[in-house]
Amino acid sequence: MNSIVQKIYWKAPYFVKSWMASINTWRRGHERYGLAYQQILSEIDEHDKWSTEQFIEYQNKQLCFLIQHIATKVPYYRKVFSEAGVDPKGINGLNDLQRLPILEKEVIRANPASLVNKELDKNRLIIGYTSGTTGTPLKLYRDIRLYSAASAYFDARCHSVASVRRRINRSVSIGGHLVTAQQRNKPPFWVYNSRWKQLYMSSYHLSPRYLSYYFDKLLKFKAEYIEGYPTSIFAVARYILDNKLETVPFKACFTTGETLFAHQRVAIEEAFGCKMYNQYGCAEVAVFAAECKHGCLHLSPEIGIVEVVDDKDQPVSDGQKGQLICTSLINYVQPFIRYRIGDIGSLSTDLCSCGSPLPVLDTIEGMREGNVLVTSDGRQIGEAALSLLFYGVKGVTESQIIQDDYTRFRVCLVPGENYEAADGQEVMANLAQRLGQVEIHLELRDKIERTVGGKSNLVICNLPNKSQLKVCK
Repeated sequence: MNSIVQKIYWKAPYFVKSWMASINTWRRGHERYGLAYQQILSEIDEHDKWSTEQFIEYQNKQLCFLIQHIATKVPYYRKVFSEAGVDPKGINGLNDLQRLPILEKEVIRANPASLVNKELDKNRLIIGYTSGTTGTPLKLYRDIRLYSAASAYFDARCHSVASVRRRINRSVSIGGHLVTAQQRNKPPFWVYNSRWKQLYMSSYHLSPRYLSYYFDKLLKFKAEYIEGYPTSIFAVARYILDNKLETVPFKACFTTGETLFAHQRVAIEEAFGCKMYNQYGCAEVAVFAAECKHGCLHLSPEIGIVEVVDDKDQPVSDGQKGQLICTSLINYVQPFIRYRIGDIGSLSTDLCSCGSPLPVLDTIEGMREGNVLVTSDGRQIGEAALSLLFYGVKGVTESQIIQDDYTRFRVCLVPGENYEAADGQEVMANLAQRLGQVEIHLELRDKIERTVGGKSNLVICNLPNKSQLKVCK
């Protein structure tokens, strides 16, 4: 939403906001839930009857087909294969995958268009961005079929575990979109999207002084399920439990965008009287895993191939942790082959006791616990919501937000070749929209420090004790 439309939206009465949200959803619905969506749902239904061997056979065939495609139609891979002396015709399946070079995020960040199928008109493609929770978002190119596939797999392999589906069942989402102005100090802190029967609640107003309004609205709205960022849903759940309020009943809770921690799961399930389900995926549509009723994260082999490698990029045994390398089997627009996604995980040596033949992602390590910003009025804003600061910002290679106290923040940027002063100002303005009246300083750096695991955290909170929140009365 551009700044002019955003300002008009924020000043509009509630019913106009809801109307605008529903209109925007009509466009998104066309991208995600058309004929391709229905076709892919039918395919998934057939795949769910397959054996483990059939999934492996499918991956072998799809990989061979994909390699032939990218070798001639994607400039980056044509160049890389030539330089590495790789004959695409010699790639006959999963056993040959390690002969291909690993794709790093820096390559995509420097020239995302080089990975796009040259036969496609880039002006007709849909532009998107990664969440950027481990650095600066990557620019992505998509088409309607890719969007539809991602939506179909989410519904078929995630929502279906609780027999719910977006657009069909009444739902609540707590996410990172700016559905109301940050300076707003009275409800509504949400907007109703009638086309999807969805109440979308702000992640930026979860202050103790406002949480009673969230609780009251949830009780009255009577949704069938709730979904969103773990940090945001947990804030509401913790308020309900701490104040010994009645349970807000849901059939299920689905979390996305951030790492879900055990204490969050316990609190959320108690506050909402339902089982919660985690899932793991990425905007690049290179991997997707959804939790079953037995608590296992099942990978969807049709979406992509997952390898686990050590620090020397050598494969590790199943059950051992390592870096995840993902190859998308459905993204023919901007293919990601052996893509280092930036997370640590391991594959299970066994199938799940639920009886599904889908492989199991045994562990996954993403965002560190505590990577949230805490405001003076007690709001906690997680990395997934804050990653939206960088959507559409050009010229930034890496980024990090550091909180030094309740009113002082630093935006640290590693400038790229096309960096302009306006880029840094845009990021700071976006942060101010979410935090309000705070002091924000810009720091340009040569690099962002990495963790032991090689990841860069988007958020660093230097408050001495985040559990003892300062709350303005």
